[in-house]
Amino acid sequence: MKKLLAAVTTAMTLCATAGVATADQPSPGGSQGDGPSPIGTPGKGYALGGAHVLGIPYDEYIRRTGAEWFPGLDRQIVDYPAGQVQGHVLERMFPGIGRLDDDFPGLGIDGPSVGESVDVGEGNVMRAIQQGGQGTVLGLSEGAMVLNAVQARLANDPSAPPPDKLSFATFGDPIAPHAFGEGFLTQNFPVGSVVPALDYRIPEPVDSQYDSYRFVSAYDSIADWPDRQDNIMAVLNAVVGLATGHTAVAFTNPSMVPPQNIRTTVNSRGAKTTTYLIPEQHLPLVLPFKYLGVDEGTLNQLDGVLKPMVDSGYSRNDDPLTAPIEVDPVHGFDPAAVTAPATQAAFGGGADPVSQLMAGLQYVLGHNNKG
Repeated sequence: MKKLLAAVTTAMTLCATAGVATADQPSPGGSQGDGPSPIGTPGKGYALGGAHVLGIPYDEYIRRTGAEWFPGLDRQIVDYPAGQVQGHVLERMFPGIGRLDDDFPGLGIDGPSVGESVDVGEGNVMRAIQQGGQGTVLGLSEGAMVLNAVQARLANDPSAPPPDKLSFATFGDPIAPHAFGEGFLTQNFPVGSVVPALDYRIPEPVDSQYDSYRFVSAYDSIADWPDRQDNIMAVLNAVVGLATGHTAVAFTNPSMVPPQNIRTTVNSRGAKTTTYLIPEQHLPLVLPFKYLGVDEGTLNQLDGVLKPMVDSGYSRNDDPLTAPIEVDPVHGFDPAAVTAPATQAAFGGGADPVSQLMAGLQYVLGHNNKG
């Protein structure tokens, strides 16, 4: 049953994308109303985005990833193929279907796989660091997978930069566990196994010598999959959470995180990993109703009914004294609102979700016609 569930969830995802615990630390960037103060290593901001997706303002997203958490960095976009999860898998299954890429560049049906992209990205980040010097490396989604590969490579490199010259920040990391849980891939594919749809081998965890910051949207299936997978409500909510919070978490800010949602661990090499579990305004299952115009009172009532069912799918909620806040209608983030500035800067249009989708569609059609 678990294998069947994993297979079904992988298919659904295709259509969308160990340490010693210490006491919880105060937020280095401030929280719940405090202004952000710099975190990470000053200098360059080596930034990588997630998978190339048709109609998404890719470069604009990279420029804004973590901007309110890491102000003042000299941003540099590190290019890599950023293959979509389907890569060339569909072309293997249905020979000839890849020709759709000719008419819609960026569709990714016969593009590079995630595994191939991570390999290329690893080398590109290494070269960028060697040339650019100290700073913070930031990766969103697939870009975070590249960062994991880079940290593993540097872990045993005698010529690696000193620990105080480099740090890493991931947003929606698909493979690294965090202080509150872990994502879908590592819960369902053991270390060393190859995820077929990604052509990606699950890596062995490595203790890095560099401090890391992990930003996770609560209930995001990619980074925050329920550890009780027989809870159907939790699984459905997490699948929707992929669409609502997985990418949008990169555009959050410190005011959105309650202190109990910030935890720090220290690994065997003395490096700190700080996790920020960031709540949305409403459950992913409830948020679509907000965009349809349902009033806040009704949305809060829906949260009240559904949240106990969803939360029972996560063992972290068993003890109310240590459970994080996963829904916050006051301080939590609205995915459409935090992504709107990037979409508007690239495409124009309104800030509401429908306008953003239409602006992206118009860009795709216009770009295709020009091609």
